[in-house]
This record gives sequence, C-alpha cells and structure tokens, in this order.
Amino acid sequence: MKKFLFLFLFPISYFLFPSLTHAQEVSLVVSPPRIDITANPGETIQKTIKITNDSADRELILQARTFDFIVQDNLGTPIRVTETASGRYLASPWFTLERSELVIPPKSTTQLVAIITIPQDALPGGHYAGVFFEPVTNRGGKNTVSYTTTQVGSLFGITIAGDIKYDALVKSFQTKLNFNEFGPIDFTAELENQSDTHIRPTTKIVIHDMLGRQLTELPLDEVNIFPYTSRLLNGTWNQVWGFGRYTATLSAAYGPGLVASRTIYFWIMPYRLIAAIVVALDCRDCRCSPCSACSLYLDPSSPQIAKRSPR
Repeated sequence: MKKFLFLFLFPISYFLFPSLTHAQEVSLVVSPPRIDITANPGETIQKTIKITNDSADRELILQARTFDFIVQDNLGTPIRVTETASGRYLASPWFTLERSELVIPPKSTTQLVAIITIPQDALPGGHYAGVFFEPVTNRGGKNTVSYTTTQVGSLFGITIAGDIKYDALVKSFQTKLNFNEFGPIDFTAELENQSDTHIRPTTKIVIHDMLGRQLTELPLDEVNIFPYTSRLLNGTWNQVWGFGRYTATLSAAYGPGLVASRTIYFWIMPYRLIAAIVVALDCRDCRCSPCSACSLYLDPSSPQIAKRSPR
C-alpha cells in the first residue's frame, strides 16, 4: 500500500459555522485554500495560515483554537465533535499554535503558524482537525468590532502513512430522464469512499453515440470525500439535438492508481420533430392544405379525417 501523508486546508467560514453578524461591516479572509504535504509518522510539520482583515477602519481581535471534526452527509459538511466522539479520526492534540490571540488592524494581514506533531504510534489513515478564530469581545479600543456570533477558520485533513485500505465505488449514476426529446442532459452521481482516509477523485463522464463514437468528455468537480461517507456530484452535457441511444460512462480515479466506474444508457429522440416531418411528407400526397393536414394528423379523433380524399 502506498505510504504518504496528505494534508489539506480550506476555508470553512461558509459551511461550518454561522455567518458573522456585525455591528459594523467586516470582511475576514482565511487562507490558503489547501496545503498538500508528504511526511512519515513522528515528523513535525509547520504550516502558516494567513488571516486578512479587509474592513476599512475596524480592528479585529481574534482568539485561535483547534477542534476535531467529522463528515456524515453526502454534501461534505464538516461537523465539529469532541475528542471522544472523533475516535480514530482524532487530530487536534497534535496541533500547537504559536499564539492564541491575534490583533489585526484594518486592511492588514497577519499570520499564524500551526505546528503539527505526528505521534509515532498514530493510526494509519485519515485524521481531521480545524483551526478556528473567534472574536474577543468586551475589549477596549474604539475600532474593535462588536459581534453577535463568531467563528471562522480552516480545516486540516491528515493521512498518516502506513497500511491504508483504499476502496471506493460509484453508489449511483443516473440522468434526470432516461428518454429525452432533446438536451441538455443532466447527470447526478454519488461516490462512496470506503477507504481509511479521505480521497479526492478525478472524475469524468465519457459519452458515446450508438455507433460507438466518443462524442465528449465531461470533467466533474474534484471534491474531498471523508472516510466511509459519500459525496454527490453533478454534470451537464449541453448538447441540444441528438438521435438514438447514448452510452455514458463515469470514472473516478482515486488513491494509488485505482478507478471506480459505472455505465448507463439514455435516449435522445426528437419525436415531435420526427412527427412533423412525417406529416409534412404525407401532406404532399394529400389534397388538403398542409396546415389542415397537419392538424388532422396531430388530432386523429377529428371527424374530418373520414372526409379526406382518397390517394
């Protein structure tokens, strides 16, 4: 099994915590979005987080803390948990922050160094923790912002090298309709990660026509999938016109050279256009006007059909 340590970091202010509500408008940005590193158990990793106060004239005083998290839904939503609840995914005790409080002037950026010490006996696989920042209230200073709710930060996902099981499958893959008059064609897929660590599959949909010719290749978003959870993916083929049965194959490359895939079939049949062409051709042999013939053919119950002149 390939041995490596993968660490990612991305902002979580949007989906992990409530939005900041301010007495004065403030913009707080945490970066970078993701960091990948390779290491072995027992190593010490040092990473820098940048925190930017984009407000024009408001000073920020923030307290930095760490927490453990897990993911349970198919949308990738992290849930903050206690050390006991996090179980084998525990990682927050490995973190040491160079300081616990930050003061950021308006239109300024400060940095926080996080030191991650991997224990020698850490279990192989994924471990997850976050560093978050909450405002310190009731402090002096005319430029300090008053908050009613509080937390933004970044998530770390750490994969410890060792004997790691990698396994994933395409839990579902389908189009909105199996029979379509015309496009675009919408696809929905759900990938399930049965690995000991998170994965970030490179996923695509390849479409062939009924003659076996490849028509297009649609790349899907690359997303992190927490161990033993699934993630929804969506894609659209923007082709409008088509005819016949089509084959769509989804493939998701993950881990050390592994691929999960599934194939489905769907139809595009512009039946109303075909009917109009048939009627138009039929009208050439009919004594009635094209418009009247079309209306007769499109409404077979009309009593006027019996009055049509013989061919």
